[in-house]
Amino acid sequence: MNKNYFYKLLFIFIFFTGSFVYPAFENISSGARPYGMGNAFTGLADDIQAVFYNPAGLTQIRYKELITSFGRPFLGLDDKSNISDGFIGYLYPIRGRESIAVSVTDLRLSSIYSENVATLSYAKDIKKNVSFGFNLKALRIKYGSDSYTEIDPVFNRDSRTSFSGDVGLFMKFTKKFSAGFSAFNLNEPNIGIAEVLPLPLKMRLGISYRPAFATICFDVEKQKDNYTYFLGSEKLIFTNDFFIREGASYSKNLINISLGFSYLPDPLKIDYAFQMPIVGIKSILGSHRISITFEFGKEIHDPYTSDLETEIDKLTKENEKLQKNLNTTTEQLSNTSSDMEKTKAQLEEIQKQKEQLEVEKRRSEYRPPVKKVTYHTVEKGDTLSSISQKYYGTSDKWQDIYNANKNKIERGTPIVGSQLIIP
Repeated sequence: MNKNYFYKLLFIFIFFTGSFVYPAFENISSGARPYGMGNAFTGLADDIQAVFYNPAGLTQIRYKELITSFGRPFLGLDDKSNISDGFIGYLYPIRGRESIAVSVTDLRLSSIYSENVATLSYAKDIKKNVSFGFNLKALRIKYGSDSYTEIDPVFNRDSRTSFSGDVGLFMKFTKKFSAGFSAFNLNEPNIGIAEVLPLPLKMRLGISYRPAFATICFDVEKQKDNYTYFLGSEKLIFTNDFFIREGASYSKNLINISLGFSYLPDPLKIDYAFQMPIVGIKSILGSHRISITFEFGKEIHDPYTSDLETEIDKLTKENEKLQKNLNTTTEQLSNTSSDMEKTKAQLEEIQKQKEQLEVEKRRSEYRPPVKKVTYHTVEKGDTLSSISQKYYGTSDKWQDIYNANKNKIERGTPIVGSQLIIP
């Protein structure tokens, strides 16, 4: 490799992976799902890929997850440069609303340059609907060696390992609306080979809104005086096994558009995403990424939901007991006037408790209706379409079941073991 070719490849890599000022560790090597949403994921952060956007969102995950991802950024460069990145990660939900994850990323330009990040992530609820998380990262940057770099004093040292940390905050205001904030590279670690080159602090703010027809996300990122804006969405199509995504990102020197789709054959999630620069880079075939996520293990129950279900069961039993007392008291009304007064007081108390019970039930997001409601316990392999076919004789009413059970459906798939209301 000659000197000119080396610098040409390095220049291309620096421009394509970030900016002229802060090139290293700027290309987020996440899986294909957030990539297809234009990297707008901070306010959603509901799978293992949250480690790249907002580690606090890891508390939302109820199953163990193993993910592997491979990407080819800027395919079709006229100098045949081969840029690739990869990601592998594992998430373990310790208990309800607490998770830990480990991941490794690799990004490289042919044999002349590589970046590796090993990350340990942790997240926990600090109160209901508010969670905190952090990443501890080891960053390694390495340059290849050839006849030119061996004589250039800049490359007397061909690699550097640094350590850094990230933090995140996730807030779920309603079932449909959530927000997140994250800060990366808190200690601004030195990643320079021959000189001090701090990796600057980067902050993200994101919101997510989930109406019935789609999930819509918006992020804004600040690094020094540079701002980048991200917008993305995903929606269910055909059946609950397919999703499509679209997104866009904008900064002073670059505009990207993204497309993606998912296929969810239980227990896998297969995602593909495509991103094309509109401004800043031309004459390429875009960036491509594919990832496969494997969900396994027993579902970790949400402690807030479990407590609510226990309280509902308790109130239901009390209501049954009070009803029996009411029937018994009614039969005794004809005995004596004193019994009548006593029974009247008991009836008033019973009525108050019944009204309180109804108030508590209405406040509960997860209450099962006491009467005139059909339930279906979700088994592995069940889909909204198959459940609709079972109860209505047609698969066309899966949307009604979805609208009645949004809090028990994740990405179009009903949660195994949950009880769905059949409206």
